[in-house]
Amino acid sequence: MKRWIALLLCLLLCLGLFAGCGSKKQDTIVFADAGWDSSKFHNAVAGLIAESVYGYTWSETTGSSTVLLEGMKKGEIDVFMEMWTDNIASYDEDIANGRIQEMGTNFDDNMQGFYVPRYVIEGDPERGIEPMAPELRNVADLANYASLFKDEEQPSKGRIYGAIPGWEIDNVMYKKYQHYGLDKNFVYFRPGSDASLSAAITSAYEKGEPIVAYYWEPTWLMGKYDFVLLQDAPYDPVGFAEGKTACPAVNVTISTSNAFAEKNPEFCQFLSKYRTSSALTSEALAYMQDTGANYVDTAKWFLGEHPELLEQWLAPDDVEKVQAAINGNAVADKNNWFLNFPFTLNIDLEAIDNAVRDFSVRTSGFFGSIKAGLTALIGGIESLLNLLPWWLLLALVFLGGWKLCGSVRTGIVYAVLLFVVGLFGLWSLMNETLAIVLASVVISLLLGLPIGILISSSRRANNIMRPILDTMQTMPVFVYLIPAILFFGLGKAPAVIATTIYAIVPVIRLTSHGIQQVDAEVVEAARSFGSTRWQTLYKVQIPQALPTIMTGVNQTLMMAMAMVVTCSMIGASGLGMEVLVSVNRIEIGRGIIAGTAVVIVAIVMDRITQGLAKRSEEKNNSN
Repeated sequence: MKRWIALLLCLLLCLGLFAGCGSKKQDTIVFADAGWDSSKFHNAVAGLIAESVYGYTWSETTGSSTVLLEGMKKGEIDVFMEMWTDNIASYDEDIANGRIQEMGTNFDDNMQGFYVPRYVIEGDPERGIEPMAPELRNVADLANYASLFKDEEQPSKGRIYGAIPGWEIDNVMYKKYQHYGLDKNFVYFRPGSDASLSAAITSAYEKGEPIVAYYWEPTWLMGKYDFVLLQDAPYDPVGFAEGKTACPAVNVTISTSNAFAEKNPEFCQFLSKYRTSSALTSEALAYMQDTGANYVDTAKWFLGEHPELLEQWLAPDDVEKVQAAINGNAVADKNNWFLNFPFTLNIDLEAIDNAVRDFSVRTSGFFGSIKAGLTALIGGIESLLNLLPWWLLLALVFLGGWKLCGSVRTGIVYAVLLFVVGLFGLWSLMNETLAIVLASVVISLLLGLPIGILISSSRRANNIMRPILDTMQTMPVFVYLIPAILFFGLGKAPAVIATTIYAIVPVIRLTSHGIQQVDAEVVEAARSFGSTRWQTLYKVQIPQALPTIMTGVNQTLMMAMAMVVTCSMIGASGLGMEVLVSVNRIEIGRGIIAGTAVVIVAIVMDRITQGLAKRSEEKNNSN
């Protein structure tokens, strides 16, 4: 048997070597994928030409603009097809110092600023929406409509959705918010990511609700929905930097790494001629949105519709190669069933998205009530934390470390660690983070403990819950953000929902496990003395299982802390937002300080709850 296996392996090795000798290895271009559709579309257009004309393969690396820029400086990213230069503070300096190479302008006729849906100003008779702010024209006019754009977390103020944390335009829009005095009655809400911002805008639009938000063109969202850009003072370079004027059209460039530019002059010559426009990009994105086509198919359609672009970018012979690829004459290996999976399901993802959005619109009242309750809970916890003087909280941490962990020195260490967070200037942000974490843990315990008790005594319930818990525990954490955004919008309330779903599993599992591990003879003895089932549970099983249950509480708390940074991507402020901003702006010092604060809070909470679990176990053993 071993001989046959050896012969088979040798045969496969020989076939691989033969195939490798008969084919020429192609270079791969790594494009920067900044996450939005227009960037992916331009990557597909350039990638299609790279394959059909120059013989490259291509791939994409996803990240924020600043992270991708750092990758380009290191040679890990080859080409950035859509570099929004005004959003990257170091761009001009990087070009001047020769850290990257600028090939040319992709487009420079785009718009950005504060937008509102047209129905807010003019109404929408077809949807039965009356005009809400008919006099709203300029950014300065927003001061009169704070009650219209109400902030759920601070109902006495309005909410303006700002730009993405870490983008340079975010600083400009925040200065604009201050320049027009909007900080008196509005909250400048940072959404965390462009995906979260898009979700908030589309959700409000589908429900016919008022919203004012920063956005930019070209995007599929602006092509699909009818929005109005609020007017501002005429653009002036100095005034713009101070937030006093309208935003200029950004020079969106194409850039490459130094190494790629040096080794691939022919492809870089094509990139230097590559130029589109905001209108052309919007046209392609609208086609993709309407037809459901992927980026490559959209690129083929786009180049077929605009052959004049190919003539501007390429030599005549090369144009024919691209046209052959568009018409399907390019050599492909997709029919090789041995290497490629032969069947795929044609799933209508757009229908699923529309169904979920329609459901969220129909149930907006129900989920709005839940959001209001969660917001009140978070606000109450945060208010309580803010009412506690800093020295009193440190004293409570000291007492907790001393009494629960059994050492005065331990209590002092925990208090000093928390004192360091205050020295960092992050005390108020720590309270915001703690409010989200504690609210999530409270809800997790209120739901998780009864469920754990139920499945500990019911085999059927256990069989039902086990695959659900397995799914919840293995699902990527970012997936939890999607329903949270759709049904609850952005902010702290959806962050609590996502965190609860992620963190509830340990307390359910360990509650069930702890009760099931109670000695059967002890349970039988309680029953023989006349205890009812509920008396046995609450007076015997739960006290015996308390150390295991407390371990579940500890794990739930730690998993809630682990979601802090992730939830900042849907607008949850606090320490996580500090980490996110530092990542987006590649501010190493800021990131280290914020990350250290998160670690300190996590360590203190972990050790104190572990001490509580240990104290419960010692008490249980003594009994």
